[in-house]
Amino acid sequence: MGAIALDKLNKGDRGIITKIDETVLPQSPGLAKGEIESRLLEMGFIEGARLTVMHLGMINHDPIAVRINNSSSIIALRKNEAGAIMLEVA
Repeated sequence: MGAIALDKLNKGDRGIITKIDETVLPQSPGLAKGEIESRLLEMGFIEGARLTVMHLGMINHDPIAVRINNSSSIIALRKNEAGAIMLEVA
């Protein structure tokens, strides 16, 4: 199976991050090119990291909460930004 964006997964799905591709997102005014990718990397969304979808928001599955590398922390991000995180589903 090929890479799939995080925003397409369901609660309980697991995957391994293959890349961050912010070119698939609409350009946000006020943000420099590469800013979203940089912020995601700082939060721990790095290539090779394993993640599990823990929660999907009630309205349009927004926000999405994930656990990275079985840590005790859960990170929530907007569905829009989750579309830039490409995964190989495990």
